[in-house]
Amino acid sequence: MFERKLSPNSPQNTAAKICLTNQAGEPVEFIYQGVRFHINQVLTTWLQSSSWWQQIDSDQINEQVSRYWQVEAAPIGALTTFEIEFNQGDNSWQIRPSSRGK
Repeated sequence: MFERKLSPNSPQNTAAKICLTNQAGEPVEFIYQGVRFHINQVLTTWLQSSSWWQQIDSDQINEQVSRYWQVEAAPIGALTTFEIEFNQGDNSWQIRPSSRGK
């Protein structure tokens, strides 16, 4: 398989259209820049919380947690690495190209 390099003019943080998830809620297929991708392999996954400690002086602390997946995904014949983020606070998905992490 050939790895596809995205152009430097690609948006860095694009809202994702997740087409299919598995029973655990993990993404399986998504649309990015009008192309439907199937995830071939999950390289890594992690959780990241918001900077809640910066809100200590406010009356209400609002911690948001996002779940990330770094995946290799491909349309027919091209392999590209992406980071997919699911923000649990507002139930939104974000997607961005990533350097290949192996």
